Amino acid sequence: MGKIYLLRHGQVDGPAALYGNTDIGVASWVNDEIVSSITKSSLTIDHIVTSPLKRCHQLAELLSQRFNCSLSVVDALKEMYFGYYDGIAFDDIYQENNQWSILENFWHNPVQHPLPKAELLTGFSFRVRQAWRELVEQHRQAPANTNYLLVCHGGVIRMILAHLLNVDYRNPEWYTQLSIANGSLTTVTINTETCLVEGIAKPLTDNVNAINDDYVTDQLSILSQGLVK
Repeated sequence: MGKIYLLRHGQVDGPAALYGNTDIGVASWVNDEIVSSITKSSLTIDHIVTSPLKRCHQLAELLSQRFNCSLSVVDALKEMYFGYYDGIAFDDIYQENNQWSILENFWHNPVQHPLPKAELLTGFSFRVRQAWRELVEQHRQAPANTNYLLVCHGGVIRMILAHLLNVDYRNPEWYTQLSIANGSLTTVTINTETCLVEGIAKPLTDNVNAINDDYVTDQLSILSQGLVK
């Protein structure tokens, strides 16, 4: 039995926008703070997996050096592609009412109102779930008590959680009632037959293993609001 930790990258160094495939970076001091927090914890990391986008990859490389462990890159773990709106600052979109209304419709119901030229939510879900299944199978072939760290994106973590918690990812409330903050850590225990979610999007502190029961309870409360299939 081991764990897979899901770490969302730090706040990107750019204006507020939908950053999907846009390869924007994170300020070095932000990555340094994340590395410092994880290093001070009691986490044991044996292997690191990352999205190829530099906001994840650069952090993963730093962590790989710090923990002296192997690193692999999985292309399928990139963030969702937002098409025409990918990487465009919200302030710029807001200047055009017709464009902003399209974006609002997407936020309210991403399945019914996909963005122009964007990856469909169903396709995004499929590729992330497939990549997760392959990662779990790889983990189960590793020695007992092996721990992986997956450095990835908020959308990827959300899709993995929807799969593990049997939540309908097509429900718009799944995207408004669950917060996956930058630099937060989600913990999944991998058993022979099951995957157990132990904590969701816990903010990094000097001890990332210290369980904040109130915070975890607040995050899991979304399951009592009609989101479960």
